[in-house]
Amino acid sequence: NNTNNTPLSYIIRDDEDITPEEIARLEGPAKEAYDAPLQGTYFEKDNYQVFQHLRTQIVGSSAETHIESFATNGDGRNAWLFLKSKYEGEDARNAAIAIARRDIQSASWERNHKNWNFDDYCLRHTRANNTLSKYGVPVDGPSQVRAFLDGILNHQMDGIKSNVMFNEETKNDLGKAIIRFKDTMSALNLSQSSRSNQNEQRSIGSASRGGRFPGRGGQRDRGSKRPYENHNRGGRGGGGRGRGRFNPPGRGHSEQPDDGLKLNKAILDQMNSKQRAAFYKGRDAMHDTNSNNDTRNIGGLQSGAQNPTNNIDDVSAITDVQQTNQIMNSASSHFGREGNQNYRSLNNGGSSTTSRKQGAVFSGERFISSARSSKPAPKYDYSKRAPAEIDSRADTVCAGATFKLIEESNQYCCVSGFHSDMTPMQDIPVATVATAYDDSITQETYVLIFHEAHYFGDTLEHSLISPMQLRHNGLRVDQTPRQYDSNSSHGMQFPQDDELDLFIPFHLHGCISYFSTRLPTDAEMQKCRYVYMTEDAVWDPYSDSFRKAETPFLSLKERSQESYDDHGRHAAASTTHTRRCNIEPSTLAKRFGISQYNAHLTLNATTQLAVRNVSAPISQRVRTRQAQLRHRRLQCRVYSDTMFSEQKSLLGNTCAQVFLAGDCGFSAIYGMPTKAEAGDKLNTFVQTYGIPDELTTDGAKEETMGTWNVVGKKYLIHQTITEPYTPSQNKTEIEIKALKSHYRRIMHHQSVPETLWDFGIKHTARIRSHAARDSLNGRTPLEMFTGETPDISELMEFAFYDWVKSYDPASFPSQREFLGRWLGPAEHVGMALCYYLMKDNGQIIARSTVRRLTDDEMTNPEEIKARELFTSQVTSAIGEFDGNLILETPNDEPEAPVPLPDAIIPQDEADTPSLSSGLDPLIHASIILPRGDRSELGRVTDRKRNADGLYIGRKHKIPSLDSRVYAVEFPDGEQVDISYNTLAEHLYSQVDSEGNQYQIFKEIVGHRKSKNAVDKADQFTSYRGKKSKKKTVAGWDLEVEWRDGSTSWLPLKDVKNSNTVEVAQYAIDNRIDAEPAFDWWVRDVLKRKQRLIKMSQSYRLRTGYKFGLRVPNTVAEALEIDKERGDTLWQDAINKEMTNVRIAFDIRSDCAPPPGFQFIPHNIIFEIKMDFTRKARLVAGGHNTAPPTQLTYSSVVSRESVRIGFLLAALNDLDMVAADVGNAYLNAATKEKVYIITGPEFVFLEQGKVAVIVRALYGLKSSGAMWRCHFTGNLRDMGFTSSLGDPDVWFRAAEKEDKSEYYEYILVYVDDLLIISHRADSIIHILKNHFKYRLKDVGPPKRYLGATIEKVNIDGMDTWSMSAREYLEKAIPVIEERFSTLKQNNKITTPLPKDYHPELDNSEFLNDEYIEVYQSYIGILRWGVELGRIDLCHACSLMSRFAAAPRTDHLTKLLGVFSYVKKHLQSRLVFDYRTRDWKDIEWLQHDWKEFYPDAYEALPINAPPPRGKPAQINMFCDASHATDLITRRSTTGIIIFLQGTPIVWYSKRQNTIESSTFGSEFVALKIATEMVEGLRYRLRMMGVPIDGPVNTFCDNDSVVKNVTNPASTLTKKHNAITYHKVRESVAADIQRIAYEPGKYNVADLLTKILVGPLLKSCCNRIFQ
Repeated sequence: NNTNNTPLSYIIRDDEDITPEEIARLEGPAKEAYDAPLQGTYFEKDNYQVFQHLRTQIVGSSAETHIESFATNGDGRNAWLFLKSKYEGEDARNAAIAIARRDIQSASWERNHKNWNFDDYCLRHTRANNTLSKYGVPVDGPSQVRAFLDGILNHQMDGIKSNVMFNEETKNDLGKAIIRFKDTMSALNLSQSSRSNQNEQRSIGSASRGGRFPGRGGQRDRGSKRPYENHNRGGRGGGGRGRGRFNPPGRGHSEQPDDGLKLNKAILDQMNSKQRAAFYKGRDAMHDTNSNNDTRNIGGLQSGAQNPTNNIDDVSAITDVQQTNQIMNSASSHFGREGNQNYRSLNNGGSSTTSRKQGAVFSGERFISSARSSKPAPKYDYSKRAPAEIDSRADTVCAGATFKLIEESNQYCCVSGFHSDMTPMQDIPVATVATAYDDSITQETYVLIFHEAHYFGDTLEHSLISPMQLRHNGLRVDQTPRQYDSNSSHGMQFPQDDELDLFIPFHLHGCISYFSTRLPTDAEMQKCRYVYMTEDAVWDPYSDSFRKAETPFLSLKERSQESYDDHGRHAAASTTHTRRCNIEPSTLAKRFGISQYNAHLTLNATTQLAVRNVSAPISQRVRTRQAQLRHRRLQCRVYSDTMFSEQKSLLGNTCAQVFLAGDCGFSAIYGMPTKAEAGDKLNTFVQTYGIPDELTTDGAKEETMGTWNVVGKKYLIHQTITEPYTPSQNKTEIEIKALKSHYRRIMHHQSVPETLWDFGIKHTARIRSHAARDSLNGRTPLEMFTGETPDISELMEFAFYDWVKSYDPASFPSQREFLGRWLGPAEHVGMALCYYLMKDNGQIIARSTVRRLTDDEMTNPEEIKARELFTSQVTSAIGEFDGNLILETPNDEPEAPVPLPDAIIPQDEADTPSLSSGLDPLIHASIILPRGDRSELGRVTDRKRNADGLYIGRKHKIPSLDSRVYAVEFPDGEQVDISYNTLAEHLYSQVDSEGNQYQIFKEIVGHRKSKNAVDKADQFTSYRGKKSKKKTVAGWDLEVEWRDGSTSWLPLKDVKNSNTVEVAQYAIDNRIDAEPAFDWWVRDVLKRKQRLIKMSQSYRLRTGYKFGLRVPNTVAEALEIDKERGDTLWQDAINKEMTNVRIAFDIRSDCAPPPGFQFIPHNIIFEIKMDFTRKARLVAGGHNTAPPTQLTYSSVVSRESVRIGFLLAALNDLDMVAADVGNAYLNAATKEKVYIITGPEFVFLEQGKVAVIVRALYGLKSSGAMWRCHFTGNLRDMGFTSSLGDPDVWFRAAEKEDKSEYYEYILVYVDDLLIISHRADSIIHILKNHFKYRLKDVGPPKRYLGATIEKVNIDGMDTWSMSAREYLEKAIPVIEERFSTLKQNNKITTPLPKDYHPELDNSEFLNDEYIEVYQSYIGILRWGVELGRIDLCHACSLMSRFAAAPRTDHLTKLLGVFSYVKKHLQSRLVFDYRTRDWKDIEWLQHDWKEFYPDAYEALPINAPPPRGKPAQINMFCDASHATDLITRRSTTGIIIFLQGTPIVWYSKRQNTIESSTFGSEFVALKIATEMVEGLRYRLRMMGVPIDGPVNTFCDNDSVVKNVTNPASTLTKKHNAITYHKVRESVAADIQRIAYEPGKYNVADLLTKILVGPLLKSCCNRIFQ
């Protein structure tokens, strides 16, 4: 009690586990404990007292470390609650469950040995299952027995396993199964524990093999003196022929037990042939072992016990026995018709499916133990002190007796002495070790951590410290005693940029420098500061990088004296030979579940840079410094340099750090106020893109020291430095030139102020990285760098510094638009398509709602004045653009080349002007040279010199004897050495007799205008009173890019004469066609160009087909078609439309249009809807009007959202009502001022009347947007909110009568509505009576967007189904009308023939008419797929690839698809609302914090609160490798189920070519991951609660293991992006992945053409 006599237990009371009513019933001290307040002075005092008491109880234990954070305030209450949560809370429960599941999965037994026997195996299973039962984890009996039997790997036990598996008493009870298994083994003399056969040399079988003839049998137990020989062998012979193994007991044999060798006949009859064969095989194996009389133990229980093999042949019998259950165990069997059958089986009392673990027996994963073998903890003597000697002869740190082993790297070395006669020490581990250093001045103890050290332990008394290894980590090591150098520090100083202020002085023992160390205690390992002495990167003491880094600092004389003859490293105290990994191929084979041969290849083909083998027991905290594993490795060299600007930018930047991927040309640029921030930008680059294999910079200290050096060490970046005075070795120099040149072109064209250079140069780099290049085979640098096809949506809409408008959300009540300048995408602000804008005051803001200025606004006088005012204000705020500066700058690179210093140039050549590089005739020459399989323009940069600085080769008057060598640089920065003869040969072949070189024009990339250009005011001239335009092109230059990649500024007159059409098109595209230099000739040229285009593409303008039906262009043609067909379908459609649109017109009685109104034509557009009904629509000629200033875009609900809506209706038991808004557009008013003249189609009016359009008539540019704006405004008035996941899904919160919460939905597809609500009639009532909409076809949906909708019943509850039956039934006659009757017979079981490859078709191309027919049939097929015919998806995707140029056989095969459709019309999607139970799949749980510590699912903060029942997402993914025989691209197939309903399906060729099935499956899984992330976002923004992570099933076992096991490493580095994308989603708990056998993976039908039975099997899992 405290001083008030209140029980101190009130401090640790749990207020959450007791109700107020229970507190009221308490009495005495318990009542006082809950009445005492948890605040105030007494509480603080008592809280501290409880903390001290708690601390004394757990001192010295691991729990003490958990409450250190509460020690400052003495917070006893929170310390108690934290410990309770840690050891008794949910975390402890989850940890116990995970351990139990891991034990069940990893446990296996094959033979008894010293440390593991069958009793141990049984005990582990029993304890693990008891733990799961204790914590309420449901595990059924059959699953327990199945896991127990699967872990028994001795194939000689297969007979007993079959007996236990099929026995009614044991197959459902683990305890009984273990007892029966042991009893059977005992009856057969099969030892169960190692203790029973420790001294046994041989075990005699209980039965003998019968001989050829009857013989004398041995008597039982005669002469037996050994207790374990309970049955002597029978004599020779048995019962003669036919009386061998299984003769009944009698003369000549021993008695046979029945338990393990016989099964009940009824059970045998239930087995199939494979199961019986498995049983007999196991029984024979046991009998043969028991009958064997050699010296081996039975079954080999002792031989090879420590290395059980993972032989698939040994478990083939188990696989056969399990085969009957595989279909029930496959994940896909939970869906479709099969899923319904399984549900009925379970509901009718049938036995549940047996447990199927991920990987199961088929992949061998069960035999892989996830536990890493640990060595026993060494015995440390903490009283020992010993010197650590600084020994320059030691090439690596050698840790001795005062060093503690922290973790091993699984690498071993052979260490030699200084003499060759000394015996090398083998198998010295490379490890991370720690020692303690006591600072005598500060009295502080430091723990010194040495990575990459040789650990000798007690075998080495004095440790050896390699000073070079310390220096490589940035430490300053001075070994010179002060007696020889008074300026020497004789000690170790840590780098100044390190937060640590520590100096370790050296002492002398004789001539040896050392410092004293001792073993750190466990407490010191926990509490003392760590000092990292060496890098954790792989240490190679004989790397050539040391010499290369030293060479630039040597003089020429010193370089020439450099020599080292490496005939063995014998002059060192310790010499490290080649490392080797201690992981044997057999061990890796077991852990990976692969063969030993493949394991051997894997070890040779991979690195093991970060393998950790932590010493046992773990009693110290060691920071893992393996940040290089958190980011992907870039398989390229990256160059970097700092670019400077004379002008300080608006953001205060004076320079920028440029990074260039040298192989592909990708560049990234980051602005900096000072160059000192270069290291921070390197860190940003790594976190954004990845870790480069090698980083090349110049020798600037900002790029070699300080933060840059720290970041490089952190991520283990190998850095190289260019030679002094050779800037050409850094390819970034070339890229900076190109960036500046490109940006100056943009700057001049857009008149950009200089202070915006950092925005402009960053945008320029982004453009260059997204623009395709010929040198990359038409691909972009970003794609070559990342492996993904880039998207340029955010770059293509605006040019840099374009005039734009956005709106100010702060203005109220009206939204005010403001003028601005576009400065590029805002990458890390907001969502996609968010841009940086500059306002008139120079302020930079980010906005996503941005639009271009219209043509009217560009010419409107008021808008022009506004832009001029904007420019004036910007100029006063940030400065102006100086156009003359750009034109007068001849050199793109302002930095002058750095000359070689005089000390390096030999005297005899320094004085020779002819040898100066500036006078060499070939320097700076541009020559087209062969490079690989193509030719590229190379630029001669300099003559080559040797190591002494002398030029290589001599000039000679005879060219063949000229031996000079030149450095040639290509556009991507690569430099090669080419002889003079080769350069001369190519140069002369590319010029004419006068030396003129010809280049091939590629495109125009820029323009500029000088003061000599004619202004618009002086454009016209008069001659004899006739006004005409001046025909001049003076004052204009164009920048032309040539095919070789070079660019040139040429006068407009020269380019116009050679490339007239290209110049005219460029003028139009860049809006300079109105300039006097272009205005007089551009339009005439383009008229001729358009005529040529029309001639070449005239077939596109002819009357086409829609769904195979002829569509008229005019009213007369429509009536003619009616006459030919003998019906009035088109006439009825015209009359109906004209009656409906009457409201849209204001007929002028005076036949005069109002002032300011524009005349536009009109027309009747004919259409065939998806259900083949005819439709006529009066449309206005809105294309003749200028674009309105307001937004004209109108979206529709996606098909995925429609399917989700149907499912949610069934899941939450809601009504669904469909409605069609009649003449929807006409309900909205229009703001456009236009009129028409009535024609003959106006059956209710005379012709020739003026009709002003007052409603949003079809054809006007703004009609769609005006209708959507009108209708969505009414929905908002009703309380509905648009979903951010799909803007045409509207929802609002509601409650049912039972107070259960849900959301009402309205799905809008232009004028088609789907209403999902418990009271949908009330919504219909408001739309009809309040808003006066003319709703048609109101009621439960029967057809929606061409789909047939029906109600079905599942388990007594109504749900919906969707099919394309009626749609396809109407399409088939249309096709048969043109191509007679489609072939139909019972042999058509697949859409396309097996092994059909349309890419190999070489039949004739179709003519124009049949091309349109083919395309219309593809359209029918595509829409059928959208309506749910997933079985047609792959065929449709395959044939759509040839829609642009189909061949005759393509059309034949497409008709065959419709023959299949005609026979199979009944397939339908049922919106199955039931949740799938995956308890039979044991999902692997791992701790991903070490690999992806920041992985989490980004939840939208603006998502509505979830309501209704949670939805479960299940996904199947597959890929078919290299199915395209021409391009060898693979095909991806994905099906995503919501509950039991397919919502998303995907079949498409992959964008890249993968060299292996593993790669194609990984790409498919990455695509699936991105799709499912989008689906989860869509559901959350609809307010749908999501039931846990996505359940993903993939049929590639290697992919599953790589993404579910954190310890797995990627051996195929080109798959790094997909690898980390998928693994991070698993780490973030977005999805969990399991193996699904390929033949049961339903996504298989989306990747290849399946044979009939397999296709039917997949369809049964999808359709119902």
